[in-house]
Amino acid sequence: MKRRKFLQALIIASCMSIVGCSSPQPTPEKVLISEEAAPESSEVAKDVAYPVSIVDSTGTTITLNEEPQKIVSLAPSTTEILGALGISDKVVGRTKYCNYPETIQDATDVGGTSNPNVETIVALQPDLVVASTHVSDEVIAKLREINIPVAFLNEQENFEGTYSAIENIGLLVGCTEEAKIVVEGMRTQIEETIKKVNALNKEEKPRVYYAVWYGDSDSTAGGDTFIGEMIRLAGGENIAQDVEGWSISKEKIVEGNPEMIIVPAGNGIKEGMETTDFYKDLTAVQEGHIYEINQDMISRQGPRLAEAFVALAKIINPEME
Repeated sequence: MKRRKFLQALIIASCMSIVGCSSPQPTPEKVLISEEAAPESSEVAKDVAYPVSIVDSTGTTITLNEEPQKIVSLAPSTTEILGALGISDKVVGRTKYCNYPETIQDATDVGGTSNPNVETIVALQPDLVVASTHVSDEVIAKLREINIPVAFLNEQENFEGTYSAIENIGLLVGCTEEAKIVVEGMRTQIEETIKKVNALNKEEKPRVYYAVWYGDSDSTAGGDTFIGEMIRLAGGENIAQDVEGWSISKEKIVEGNPEMIIVPAGNGIKEGMETTDFYKDLTAVQEGHIYEINQDMISRQGPRLAEAFVALAKIINPEME
């Protein structure tokens, strides 16, 4: 029971903190800059004239007088952005949850996303620290007190926010053109997918339940979350549309009577629902309409988010080409 509750807490934190475990998924029809496709740092055009400045999510102006050579990333999403820009070799520190691209494992593990080890970060002598979501104010303050530039980018509430984060990081690290390419590729992929969804002209949208976790308490993506918005854009009717945040009652699940259930892959949620009382009696489970999606891609608002959106749209609309 203790292990189960620990796993439950970990999975919920994963979704809300943009961390998670990778799992094999169906290949989308178009792939953005990946570990293999990302250019080597020597190939990235350096088109930025320093000094450069951005205003981060704390309202702080971050100014760099020269191109950073040693970077610490405090979120899997920002690590993936740096990888897509082709400068993974400049990442000297990363969180224990950063698992993509694979080459990032060579960087020093500085701990978790909320309270990474400040002493370890300082010892790495970074020119820039990039962070997102749940890194504590205390950590940011300590690093700034000793004049380490920290760019906190917690604006990814929608696709536009994700694009902005990529562009801001691109400016700071001297890769604005590369950031532009990544963003344009994402925009194209997402817009084309939305067009395909709209072209189906469905009179009734399938009722979708996104199950972050199940058991003693149930977690989902409410209508005010980014994943909830993705479900809507992908042509689904989120049964938790009027739910705020990540918690849902079993009564609400029954009331919503989902036609399909989508769960993060790799956590045993699908198998658990298929064999656990209450869940195994849901129509979607009995009819075999429970599907897995790569948790890292859908919960990390970085370059692979467009791929996750395509995968989500294909689950909701299996007839979509």
